[in-house]
Amino acid sequence: MMLNMKLKVIIFLSKIIFLEKIILFILRRNQIYSKTLRAYFKKVRNIEVGTFSYGCFTKDIPNGTIIGNYCSFADGIKIFNGNHGIDWATTHPFLYNTTLGLVEKETINRYKLVVGHDVWIGGNVIILPSVTKIGNGAIIGAGSVVTKNVEPYSIVAGNPATHKRFRFEREYIDILEEKKVYNLTKAEFIKNMDKMYDINLFHKINN
Repeated sequence: MMLNMKLKVIIFLSKIIFLEKIILFILRRNQIYSKTLRAYFKKVRNIEVGTFSYGCFTKDIPNGTIIGNYCSFADGIKIFNGNHGIDWATTHPFLYNTTLGLVEKETINRYKLVVGHDVWIGGNVIILPSVTKIGNGAIIGAGSVVTKNVEPYSIVAGNPATHKRFRFEREYIDILEEKKVYNLTKAEFIKNMDKMYDINLFHKINN
């Protein structure tokens, strides 16, 4: 109840543009934990951000994006969910952008990106509309341009981003998916921290 009331006040105040910037600046200081910030992005921007994820509360994450738990987003990440019309007489947004007043509804396709749990995306990464899924545990190297879906626990980098290697052998990936570290509460995480540094102890993680 208190969260809902707080959210209503924030949404009302944020309609004044400069106040929104101030409010988001304040909320982002506690972004790893803030339920209010997550509720705001879900309600106002239709962006879902999971528990303990951070760095993803920016204007460069498009509406409809879903981000899992324990994700780490560095600065400068840009996610695109649509392209200009390349087969039309002009690529200008007059032909598709409703805010410019010449069309009543969008004439381009929009795509939604789902980012799995425990994903680390490096600085200044560009993710193009052709990407709809980034799997659990994936890592995207800084400065990469991602043009296709990223497999779980894979490391990709470059322009265009290509697969470099998997973080672990299959047996350890299966263990991590079974243990679901990304669903642990903070208390459960603390209890299991000593087992997370050593690949040979992953099987002892207990949630």
